[in-house]
Amino acid sequence: MSKLTLDEKHRKLADCINSLKSNYLLSEVLLVAGRKLNNLHPETEALIAKIYLADGIDWITTKYNWRFKSKKIYARYISSRYAEITFFKRPFADNIMTESEFKKLLEGTGLPFEAFEKVNADD
Repeated sequence: MSKLTLDEKHRKLADCINSLKSNYLLSEVLLVAGRKLNNLHPETEALIAKIYLADGIDWITTKYNWRFKSKKIYARYISSRYAEITFFKRPFADNIMTESEFKKLLEGTGLPFEAFEKVNADD
């Protein structure tokens, strides 16, 4: 029994593959995926195979840096350091949050969630 741990961003792909699992062999799924994607990248092929062969999946929620969408604001990145919301020119590596954590942080501030965008923590 093999359990796979995946990032939440792969959920749609996993749901699609798992729906095909009972009717199609792995080679057939890979063939169709290759046609749909007009050439299957080796990393994508390996991911599809892992999902297909897994008995279950544990999901990890992605964490992001958050910033104002507007470029008119100099300090766009939000931080919750010092137990309050502050804004900085650059993001802090240790201040990444999931979407739900960020929404909770904004509660009661009057700042709309729609005014912010998520930025990959690796960027």
